[in-house]
Amino acid sequence: MFANQDQFVVYQTSRIIAKLACWSVEKMPASDLSYYLAWLKEQLKPQGNEYLQSVCRSLQMMLRIEPYREAFVAIDGIPSIMQVLNNATVGFQVQYQLIFCLWVLTFNRNIAAIMSKYTVIPRLSEILAETQKEKVTRMIVAFLRNLLEKPESEKVIRDNAMTMIACRLVKPLELLSNKKFDDDDINDNVQYIKEKLEGNLADVTSFDEYAVEIRSGRLSWTPVHQMEKFWVENAAKLNESNFELLRMLLRLLEQSKEPLVLCVAAHDIGEYVRHYPHGKKAIDKLDGKVIIMRLLENPDSNVRYQGLLCVQKLMVHNWDYLGKQVDISAGNNSNSTSNGLGQRPVESRA
Repeated sequence: MFANQDQFVVYQTSRIIAKLACWSVEKMPASDLSYYLAWLKEQLKPQGNEYLQSVCRSLQMMLRIEPYREAFVAIDGIPSIMQVLNNATVGFQVQYQLIFCLWVLTFNRNIAAIMSKYTVIPRLSEILAETQKEKVTRMIVAFLRNLLEKPESEKVIRDNAMTMIACRLVKPLELLSNKKFDDDDINDNVQYIKEKLEGNLADVTSFDEYAVEIRSGRLSWTPVHQMEKFWVENAAKLNESNFELLRMLLRLLEQSKEPLVLCVAAHDIGEYVRHYPHGKKAIDKLDGKVIIMRLLENPDSNVRYQGLLCVQKLMVHNWDYLGKQVDISAGNNSNSTSNGLGQRPVESRA
């Protein structure tokens, strides 16, 4: 039936299948379920599918059923949802439908516990700050509350709270708390999230904030990146959990297309090497030097500049001397992707 040339017939059939799968006494057999969910996943494309809302409706129905949720996650369905939500041209109705899907998924505690690895919180934080639609706001705050309530692990809950703080959710939540919504659940959820985040802010350290920022992939020139004291005290912590944060920085250099992210990541790797005695060996062990060298060919001048500084930190011993030399090449590189501080480096410990 899905091979039918009439697309209207195909997508109407899909909706009927979803209703039968959800409302029948007997649930869909595993083999049929995998095939149908894989087909729905394949249709989740931000562009080129005029029946995207119909696909989302079918998925909304399917994910109301607990066994179907686990099957969808098993076929790596969440990244397909995020692929659509990450597209800025997607309308608010599709946003609402897909955030609904994410929300119902989090009623499964195991799924709620792993949701953060899909970088959902950063994107939904952006949508929350931008949307004018109450229905979208309602779904986002309901989803965020579940991430602070459903996981069994207190560590996961704290990590989720820290990610929300790093995504600068506190201020938008403050604004929302002063608005009156038709749906009282919105105000209740906003207040719950606010209290949770404020509770975590009370004992947060600068390194906690830094680690969450790295994990979010949304790097910017926040103060800790440029604080000498921060790097003296924390550079070695990038080695923890088998170099987890250092690996993330290198992955951002490989995968990110945003000049600001590339600049900050290159700067941080350079500071790590400068302040951790065995930093160069760690970078070599992770094959990071090749990744860093590629920055020298980046079309953005600020990325090339930060890449050059990072490479030079890997290669020289007297960083104070290098600092004098690179002042000449700094030129006018002081826009939004440059740190613009003209900081004077100190002698390398490498």
